[in-house]
Amino acid sequence: MVERSKKISAALFGGVVLVGLFALPVVFILGSTWAANHLLPPLVIIGWIAVALDIAILLPLSIFKRLRGFTGSVMFLSSYVFGLVAWLFGFVLTYSILGLWPVIIGLLFFGGVVPMALLATMLRGLWNPFFYLLAILVITFASRRIGISISASGSEQ
Repeated sequence: MVERSKKISAALFGGVVLVGLFALPVVFILGSTWAANHLLPPLVIIGWIAVALDIAILLPLSIFKRLRGFTGSVMFLSSYVFGLVAWLFGFVLTYSILGLWPVIIGLLFFGGVVPMALLATMLRGLWNPFFYLLAILVITFASRRIGISISASGSEQ
């Protein structure tokens, strides 16, 4: 009787784990939808402020060798803000143009919703969002690379 109850409880636990694994993507997508609706507008503003600070303050301060470690690190960290904006915008574009299943497919197989959003906007001829998302990606990787380069040049002897 004890063995049978152990097997039943193990099967029930396995079923709960299986349901949890299937529920995780749904919770992730619903949470991403909420974040895109509520966080994307303020994040875009924060991103523009970060671009302005990177260009107007941090790049000129990088002239001074003693400050390069700081300025490069802050520019590198700002790339994460740009990356989050790109991801949320890509999520919104993919979800609104193609629907839920392409979002899931993009997350599972194509490395994310940003490539799916670029593909969707390109195939539908939506060039303004396509180039906007592409510009965000360029800013993301450029600020990351520039931040690393500035930090590295400050640490050289």
